[in-house]
Amino acid sequence: MRAFVDAREFSKAMNKVIKVVKKSAIPVLEGVLVQIKDGRCILTATDFTTWLTTTLPAQGDDLAFVFQRPKDAARACGHFDGELTLETEEKATGKDRWLQLIMSCGLRAAQMDVFPPEDYPAMREEEARYTYTVNAARLLERVEHVKYMLRKPGDKLEAKFTHVQFGGSKVFGVDGYRLAWDVDDSLTVRQPFMVLPEALGYLRFFGKQDITVSMGVNYLQMTDGTTTIQTRIEGPFVFNVDSAVPKEFIEEFYISPKDFLGELDYLKKLLHSTDKAHIFFSGGRLSLAEASGNYSTQIQVDGENTIGFGFELSYMVDALRQFRGEPWVKMKINSPAAPIVLEAEGRGDFALVLPVRVRQAAAA
Repeated sequence: MRAFVDAREFSKAMNKVIKVVKKSAIPVLEGVLVQIKDGRCILTATDFTTWLTTTLPAQGDDLAFVFQRPKDAARACGHFDGELTLETEEKATGKDRWLQLIMSCGLRAAQMDVFPPEDYPAMREEEARYTYTVNAARLLERVEHVKYMLRKPGDKLEAKFTHVQFGGSKVFGVDGYRLAWDVDDSLTVRQPFMVLPEALGYLRFFGKQDITVSMGVNYLQMTDGTTTIQTRIEGPFVFNVDSAVPKEFIEEFYISPKDFLGELDYLKKLLHSTDKAHIFFSGGRLSLAEASGNYSTQIQVDGENTIGFGFELSYMVDALRQFRGEPWVKMKINSPAAPIVLEAEGRGDFALVLPVRVRQAAAA
């Protein structure tokens, strides 16, 4: 069997799909499926949670195989230019069946063993319940605003603490101690769901173009007609953001995120351990109580800040970094025991950090 594709386009497609490939106890799952049929070459990679496929034109015979070492194959393809010939030959039959692939382009060639395609897990076909048109770059930006909040998946963690959540016009992340959310009416989902942030990171392959997002019972699919991402969804339970965020605030004031982060970095360097480092803030003064002594520094505050509150240093650093580049961030507070909400003018994303009790000495 022999088929022909453009070498550069094939190389680009390979370098795109191998981003999904992970180590697996099942060898075929570490591969990339190549299918050539009806004038199209379709490349597919999966980690069994997310499937990524991309398509390019092809000519010649129908054929299919799975690269055993796709990263090595991608490196070889990067040195081809012009028409690339893909030729497969069956070397054994039955349960011991395997194929040999020869890739040739001009004077250069690569020969390698490849898996037959039969054992590769196909991307699931599922009827779409809801379909939306969204801008890929804008959706990725919204995900980037909130994904820092999430914990790494683990056996004992609930999905709501590891997945990006979608509900109505909100995209958000929550880890049980803090919350970040982004509001944009350009995408209002009719059924709440949760998706791993890694799968949403592949939105970068679409650039700034509009894409179609389809939601089924078990899978979310995003496509521009050439490249398709399909990933498992969790739900329908989604954290109720509105119930967690206060509707009114007693004090609202502005701080410079750059200055605030700079002074937090100063206090961080005085810590013996950054694990659960608590800072007290009142009237523009940041205070830290350590076994070696009490330390403090001052930042400019625009507005009234008479309510003192404590916070976990690393959590506040993450929240402020969400607004990096903004000249001012508004902080809103009701009491020392109430959540601290951060926002920036002209933006639709927000952050919430829960307060902590701080040793009284730190407030001095």
